[in-house]
Amino acid sequence: MAIENVSFAQIATAATPNGAVLYGLTSEGAVYEYNYSREVWIPVLMRVLPGNGSHERVIGLRGPGGSSTDG
Repeated sequence: MAIENVSFAQIATAATPNGAVLYGLTSEGAVYEYNYSREVWIPVLMRVLPGNGSHERVIGLRGPGGSSTDG
């Protein structure tokens, strides 16, 4: 497996119960999460939520103050 070089346009941190998480955003819009134990950036698979009025629940998103967001 070849090692890929990735450049980030933005890096963000998130606080979790297990400690800080680092996310990187490339200029092409790809999102990566830093894996501390392996010391590598892992691509995060992203998908667009349906815009057709589907009532699919979104789990795990947190708004300001820790309030849940359902979509």
